[in-house]
Amino acid sequence: MRFFAISPDRSQQSGEFARKVAGDGRGAVAFSLLSDSHSVIIDHYGLRDPAYAREKIDGVPRPAVFVLDQQGRVRWSEVETDYRERASNEEVAAALDAFE
Repeated sequence: MRFFAISPDRSQQSGEFARKVAGDGRGAVAFSLLSDSHSVIIDHYGLRDPAYAREKIDGVPRPAVFVLDQQGRVRWSEVETDYRERASNEEVAAALDAFE
């Protein structure tokens, strides 16, 4: 099982974020942080938040979690419209357990 976080941030920004998290005593980020600075994946999954259209930061995605099988098919997803809302660890764990 592998975990990835994908964001529109450039690789350098993601690295700075990971160092900040580790420096705050929350432990090291134990998964890969992938850059989608041109929003290719964000747009493929329809995650671009329209609230940021035509803004300097256009391309901001909605918070989302996807569970994919070995063939890359989406088996479970949770997409939020409010950036303050996220799928819980328990919800993600249950989705992963359902596909093992």
